[in-house]
Amino acid sequence: MSHSPSQVRVFGKSLHLLAAGWLVTVAWLWIAELRQHVRRHDLLPPDYALATLVTGALWAVVLEAIAWKVVRWTGRAHSTTLQRREWHHAFWWSFFPNVMLLYTAYLLIVG
Repeated sequence: MSHSPSQVRVFGKSLHLLAAGWLVTVAWLWIAELRQHVRRHDLLPPDYALATLVTGALWAVVLEAIAWKVVRWTGRAHSTTLQRREWHHAFWWSFFPNVMLLYTAYLLIVG
């Protein structure tokens, strides 16, 4: 059926949103790491905690590359309406994993 969303295309789009959520989570952890170091030592860490930022960003890029591969492999939807519906479905597919990523970061920061 051409009017129903392709689940494979939705999966590719949800990988884009998951990569964005991963990047936001890594940035939040990095900022928390900087703040914690400043609170403990009254100065920024010597390397600005770049290991956390670089490692997290690297895996976000890997996830985004996989998303681009899947989207390129599946192609575009037949209409803009269907394209929007697929992005809507992708948002909800990636909502719970992104919430879990942010909650994990929250637990790491608070705990």
